[in-house]
Amino acid sequence: MSPRRLYGPVVLAMLATGGLAFFAAGRTWAEAEVRAEGLASATVRVTGADAQPLVSALAVVVVTAALAILAAGHRMRRVVGVLTVVVSVAAIVLVPRPGGGGLVDAVRAAAEKSPAYTSPSSIGDISYSPWPFVAIAAFVLAIVLGAVTVRLAGAWPTMSSRYDAPGAAKQLPPDASSSDMWKAMDRGDDPTA
Repeated sequence: MSPRRLYGPVVLAMLATGGLAFFAAGRTWAEAEVRAEGLASATVRVTGADAQPLVSALAVVVVTAALAILAAGHRMRRVVGVLTVVVSVAAIVLVPRPGGGGLVDAVRAAAEKSPAYTSPSSIGDISYSPWPFVAIAAFVLAIVLGAVTVRLAGAWPTMSSRYDAPGAAKQLPPDASSSDMWKAMDRGDDPTA
């Protein structure tokens, strides 16, 4: 497959991976039952954004990077690709792992806000979902897509210069006739500038 044909799929895949990581960060990553004698029990749930807010923020950066690829030139696309790799590596490092301190601390903090909480012993076993691993997988794929962007950015098409800011307008002499002004307008120049 030619590098030009990979342009669209890479951009769409990067949008999808950023969106998937953001979606995963909003799902429940851990939950526990809080029970105390004489009180109603309560279930506390912690999302990825509760445990580590930077994960969802870095997922938004990946989505934004995908959109930036569409408007950037060759060199800037390489910069965006490197940024995507760096951001994704940072996100993988920051994702709290099941059983790790980040999620356990977040569940404890949520349990302490529960009306059923009386002591640390009132928190039951913590159960974990697979969403942290989904977020990690999405960021791993974003690393690959960022590297592909760095590698193939020079071969991808860019927006035409039609959308660039216009250069300096051609000035008509002060004694230009109305015919010259009409000709300037036909060329696309503004005779009043």
